[in-house]
Amino acid sequence: MLAVHLPMGTPGETLDRVPRVYVAKASELLVLRASRKRKASEQNPQLTPEPYTAVTMGGGTSLWASPDWKKDPKEIFNRHLLLLGVTIAFAGCSYGFDQGNIGGIMTFPSFRKAFGFDGLTTQEADTREGNIAAMLAAGGSAGALLAAPLADFLGRKKSVIAMSALFLLGCAMQEIPNLDTLYAGRLLAGIAIGAQSMLAPQYLAENSPTSIRGSLTTSYNLMIIFALAVAFWINYAVSTWPNQDQNDNKSWQLALGIQLIPGFFLFALIWFVIETPRALISKGQYELGLKNLCKLRGLPADHPYVHREYMEITTQAEIEQSQAKGYSYMTVMREIATNASNRRRLFLAVWLFIFHKLTGTDSINYFAPQIFSMIGVAKGSSSLLTTGVYGVVKLAATILYVTFIVDRVGRRLPLMIGATIQATAMLYIGLYLRFVKPEDGGGTPAGGIVGIIWLYLYAFGWSFGHSVAPYVVAAEIFPARIRSFCMACCLFTNWIVNYGITSATPHMLTTMGYGTFLFFAIATYVGVIFIYFCLPELKGRSIESMDDLFQHSLWTMFKRAYPTEDEKVRHDVQEILHQEKTEDGRVSMVEDVGRR
Repeated sequence: MLAVHLPMGTPGETLDRVPRVYVAKASELLVLRASRKRKASEQNPQLTPEPYTAVTMGGGTSLWASPDWKKDPKEIFNRHLLLLGVTIAFAGCSYGFDQGNIGGIMTFPSFRKAFGFDGLTTQEADTREGNIAAMLAAGGSAGALLAAPLADFLGRKKSVIAMSALFLLGCAMQEIPNLDTLYAGRLLAGIAIGAQSMLAPQYLAENSPTSIRGSLTTSYNLMIIFALAVAFWINYAVSTWPNQDQNDNKSWQLALGIQLIPGFFLFALIWFVIETPRALISKGQYELGLKNLCKLRGLPADHPYVHREYMEITTQAEIEQSQAKGYSYMTVMREIATNASNRRRLFLAVWLFIFHKLTGTDSINYFAPQIFSMIGVAKGSSSLLTTGVYGVVKLAATILYVTFIVDRVGRRLPLMIGATIQATAMLYIGLYLRFVKPEDGGGTPAGGIVGIIWLYLYAFGWSFGHSVAPYVVAAEIFPARIRSFCMACCLFTNWIVNYGITSATPHMLTTMGYGTFLFFAIATYVGVIFIYFCLPELKGRSIESMDDLFQHSLWTMFKRAYPTEDEKVRHDVQEILHQEKTEDGRVSMVEDVGRR
């Protein structure tokens, strides 16, 4: 074994002097060193190393600790990271605009005239509304599955480029007043949005510094809520136009066409974003991965921060490749099926998305004007105005969550609190409709006003929990080689359940009435119990340290919900870093020349 040292350099330098194999035979080296450490510890307990803290993310285990980013090198918060966050966040706008405007647009007289609602029975109209709204979710299901092979074989960056172009095409088709063309356009846009719903959180999580990974990843969800709120208010503004002609399509075409703007910005800016280093390294492109990591962090390759992060990435990649050769999906599926740790992660993430949808949020997003009318709000502009305020509450709460909560308090506790608020709000609405039976659109008595307040509280709870947590968790917990496949499974589940709920909502509201809200309340309460037992806190943990965490049973995660300082970095890498620090303070690497 030959010890070598990483040359000095700046992020912009070529990495010709960097060894092609940064951690050769990493799995053998780690096992050997860990074994020696354990033996030394057993012989003399005083020699047990303390956790490596030179570049680990500080902050302790207190829920109210100061943000860890204050202890990071300031160079990592640079223009490359800003461009990444701004660009990928535009993908969220695509989803948010559609969720926010389609329900309101379907109440426009000109839209109903253009797409043949005149003359339909109530049941036929409900079916057509459900199909129009759910067509995007149907495309999203296909897009989520398509995103995995695109991300793995085409690359994260090229995949986002392709899907942003497809989204623009789908949006343009929705401007044509023809029902079949509208269906096709929403299907294509849905494929793009479904793929982006997997690609965007993955891209952000893989490139984010650990200390702000939650905030940066949730910026995608923040832009969903921002676009949702804007769409609500666009619908309200358009609904107040005087002297609207049922034969003039400009009103609904304008409301739908707004989503072309963020789609264009995503397509234009993604060309300048750096490809994720983790994806490159997982494919064996160590040199390019290190080069991109240095650019992204704004630090030279020999900086301790880059060294630790790169060692964690390469260690995980080497160990995974030594356990299962190849990158085919058969290999990936076999690796998931035979590895208990991977099975636990996939089970957790999929069920988070199921409970995420069973809160009923899509029913409210797509059919908010109709739901507000059910509790007495007058139809037309009044219900759209109330819906607009609902969107503002969501946006304000999400900004608060992304800015102060997700990387300060974490993911777990806000999710449980937020989901409990959502369930209670649904319970009140259901009971109010059951016992008071207000006239649809006939005015809001005191109980109805309380119902409006509860729906606003529902928006607050949603923004503090299910709005973002499932996306963040899915982007954080999986190893690099199976991340795309597993996230595709999660987002497919998300979209297929979305499709079922969205297409069924008009019928549920007509036939079940109050029972619709009681169903969502019970499902959300069950979800809170699941989260308490199975979801650990991920704040402050490196992505690679999840391998250690999920060695434990999923149903005992509540016992180790909050990480200690030495649990935030992979234990094997932590031992190596500590040894390097105690030997000579220099960054050491190993290359097995004899075997290469």
